[in-house]
Amino acid sequence: MLIITGMHRSGTSFTTSLLQNAGLDIGKRLLKPGHGNIKGFFENVDFVKFHEEVLRSQGLNEIGWTLEDKVPVQEPYRQQAKEIISKNSQVNIWGWKDPRTTLFLDFWTELLPDAKFIFIYRSPWEVVDSLYRRGDEIFMKYPELAVKLWIHYNQKILNFLDSFPDQCLLTSVYSIVSHTEEFIYKINNKFDLNLVKPAAEIYDRSLLYTQTADIHRPTLIAYYFPEAINVYAELNKREILGGSSPDEALLEQIKAIPEQTWAFQDWINIRHLEKKVKSLRFELKKRVKVL
Repeated sequence: MLIITGMHRSGTSFTTSLLQNAGLDIGKRLLKPGHGNIKGFFENVDFVKFHEEVLRSQGLNEIGWTLEDKVPVQEPYRQQAKEIISKNSQVNIWGWKDPRTTLFLDFWTELLPDAKFIFIYRSPWEVVDSLYRRGDEIFMKYPELAVKLWIHYNQKILNFLDSFPDQCLLTSVYSIVSHTEEFIYKINNKFDLNLVKPAAEIYDRSLLYTQTADIHRPTLIAYYFPEAINVYAELNKREILGGSSPDEALLEQIKAIPEQTWAFQDWINIRHLEKKVKSLRFELKKRVKVL
């Protein structure tokens, strides 16, 4: 069985859509498309609800916005997990995807010692930007939490990879997009599976928004959260496809950017946008008068 997980907004839905098309059974009762994932989350309701309930039982945010190192799973939930597994493991190649699984890696590997894990990651600045664009209220109040969560989730992945290297594959979403066939081959080869080549355009890859040309946000993260850069570099070093991340050049540029440059960049950008909006409104009024 395959468990697909990673930090939220890292491309796990995109990856799971490919694997489902390649022959992985991810269940019949899936979350419906919604805000943030218009093509679908590809998440089995049983596992999502389970993770939500356990998090709530510990007084934690059900989405998984927590920095707790270990989330206890009490006995009633262990029995519930066994029932969910029995219900969903009726085919040879099955599995599930849920970013919250990252918070329960020790629990699931204890319950399913033969499980295989596919970990997906994405640059911290793109994940943070995606979370901000989605508009979760908690990040309006604590914007720095988005970076801390990225570090927390991905460090847990690296720690688990150290303990169970034979049961894990780690790759960036960028490598999966660029080397889909090789990705499937690596899974089949390491885990002795027979997934097939997914359809060429099973998922709209344009939905994976990137902004690698903007160096100021990465520099901001590097200045206040250098640990995030270290974790990202370690992920890139250990990913299974060995692909070149589009952000690798940014990591070098970050070191050369003067602090004064990025510190004032948002300020000037906002003022330029305000000027542009004012100009557009003026042009709109002129056109309305003409009509």
